Amino acid sequence: MVECDFCGLPGARWLYVPQDRARVALMSNEGVVAPLLNDGRWRACDLCAQLVDTNDMAGLVARCLSTLRMLGAPVPDGGPDLEHVAMVVMANFATVLVGRPTKKTLQGRAT
Repeated sequence: MVECDFCGLPGARWLYVPQDRARVALMSNEGVVAPLLNDGRWRACDLCAQLVDTNDMAGLVARCLSTLRMLGAPVPDGGPDLEHVAMVVMANFATVLVGRPTKKTLQGRAT
């Protein structure tokens, strides 16, 4: 089963291909720039697809962080560390939400 690129859970059924592919990078406090790598194509499960379709970045980030915790990833409980993780996730997700992405089923049928 294909994993969702947003929440990491199995069951991705949708593919988003942005019209304009944004390039996102983060800068550390030391001034080191690190690009966030992705091929511009995002697979999504039904729940994440609904959040993408409604441009609900806050909901998408919250879902991602909660499923990361559920899967055992070390996600901070709060404070500046959680804000930092949320900003990284948001920056990466922004690459698909820029412009109107084309939505297709993973089998190739456009919607």
